[in-house]
Amino acid sequence: MALQPTNGVARQSARQLLVDVSIIASHDAGTGIQRVVRSLLLQLLEAPPSGFEIRPVRATRKQPYRYANSYLASLTSSALALALEDDYVQASKGDIFLGLDLASRIAPRRQLDLLKWRATGVRCAFVVYDLLPLLHPQWFTPRSRRSFHHWLSTLAIHADVLLCISNSVSNEMRNCIKRRFDLTDNEAATQWFHLGADLPSSLAKAPTAAQRPAFPSPTSARRRVLMVGTIEPRKGHAQALDAFDLLWRSGSEAMLIIAGRQGWHVESFIERLKSHPEAGKRLLWLQDINDTQLTQLYADLDGLLMASNAEGFGLPLVEAAQYGMPVFVRDLPVFREVAGEHATYFAAQSGAELAPQLAAWLDRLDHGTAAPSRAMKSLTWSASAEQLKALIADLDCPR
Repeated sequence: MALQPTNGVARQSARQLLVDVSIIASHDAGTGIQRVVRSLLLQLLEAPPSGFEIRPVRATRKQPYRYANSYLASLTSSALALALEDDYVQASKGDIFLGLDLASRIAPRRQLDLLKWRATGVRCAFVVYDLLPLLHPQWFTPRSRRSFHHWLSTLAIHADVLLCISNSVSNEMRNCIKRRFDLTDNEAATQWFHLGADLPSSLAKAPTAAQRPAFPSPTSARRRVLMVGTIEPRKGHAQALDAFDLLWRSGSEAMLIIAGRQGWHVESFIERLKSHPEAGKRLLWLQDINDTQLTQLYADLDGLLMASNAEGFGLPLVEAAQYGMPVFVRDLPVFREVAGEHATYFAAQSGAELAPQLAAWLDRLDHGTAAPSRAMKSLTWSASAEQLKALIADLDCPR
């Protein structure tokens, strides 16, 4: 990556792929979207699209886009990036802006930047992770709903292409822009790619005994079921716990391990987790784990439960599949797209409906007849980035 000073006189010898990292450069929460942004950015830096150099950029609601050299230096330990100032972005014809981060509160405030760039011949692509704040507003705060609506309007105005993380999201987005903005694919193309997973590499650094959670040894009576993801209303944690409560009352020794931080609108559920009679016994909540520890959970535990009521992709599915961990998932179109026949699906509106299906799956785990996941088609982050670069290449053509 050949960086050059951007002082108003010199600019990059190659065209710029301006990758928005506004949120993660300010604070890397280590959750789903941040993991995707970090992973894809590293792959793009390692193997840029032909003719481009990768320039991470950042902005705030009040400050225009600058080169995110400080963040780049922290990510890659690049001495050259560390030596460069976070100067204001200088964009020229042929450059491409990639909205990789979900900067829903920032991008709408930076429309003058985008308008100025587009007037010089810069093209704009935005990654769309899901449409959940639009489709299921009850799961989100009023502020996040407003920000998302403003972000969608910004995309409708400025995007040359919308890059969705699944075909399911692409179909939803195509319907959305046609219904809300009366736009066609000729005005804002909608494409899709799949996300990747590289957790096996973290096995090279095994967790210490202090880092590694202590679990009872697996037996046919004590299957250990994992849920991964930030605790939010849409993730289905409450329904899953309702189902486990019913199984525990009937004598089941199965364990439920929840790995994820507290999100929003879940205060009562968090209190339930903390005060639950099985807390620390058949119910464990791991609030803050790193990738190495997550890898160990996938390697050690018996099955993955994904009870989400809606998702844009379902990254834990492909992560679990790399360890052959059987997966038990809600019957959603996007999960069918990602997992195909390599998962066991359920449909339930309550814990009471879920409990017998969960019990049947646990029984299949006991007998080794649960649907195996190892053959599930999954990508590395490198392969995911190649799909993304191919979509960028399709955009990179004369107007």
